[in-house]
Amino acid sequence: MKKKLEIVIILSHLMNKDGLLNLESIKRIEKGVQIFKKRKCSFLATSGWAYRKDCSLALGDAVSNYLKKNFKLDNCHIISDTNSRDTIGDAFYLRKKLRKIKYTKLIVVTSDVHVNRSKIIFENFFSNASIEVCGVKTKLSNNINIIKNEKLSLSAFRETFKDVDFKKELSIYNALRDNHPYYNGEIFEKI
Repeated sequence: MKKKLEIVIILSHLMNKDGLLNLESIKRIEKGVQIFKKRKCSFLATSGWAYRKDCSLALGDAVSNYLKKNFKLDNCHIISDTNSRDTIGDAFYLRKKLRKIKYTKLIVVTSDVHVNRSKIIFENFFSNASIEVCGVKTKLSNNINIIKNEKLSLSAFRETFKDVDFKKELSIYNALRDNHPYYNGEIFEKI
């Protein structure tokens, strides 16, 4: 029987110019650590780039630093990616980072309003594993504009990756580089 190996992925939210994480990021971290300990995992993964012009610290590293400073995590390997600019990038770049680990399940921690879209994105990028997405409670879960934006973002994801073979990393990369405004030069520097 194949040994079960679960990895907890904490999707970052925001931080200030001093690298201090906002409350939603901290709630996600706390939930991730709770799951990590309960399931006796060995790996935690964080992600997020240095998105602030007034701070050189990457969001993924800020979360990793917070984990190391505030929690006793025995036998924990923290994997931090600092390339991703959004949830799609989280999935793409973490897929590359986790390639050599023989995991069976990924537990993605995000906010409640972001659960559905995160699950669909991660299921496409990680077809080799079971995906569970946990959402921390926010005040935005009933916000009509946020819900509408999530639906629009999911439609944009489907359109951007409609012809992609998710088994081929180059196919994913090309779609990200050519079609996604966070990576193709429209909004941020082109990858």
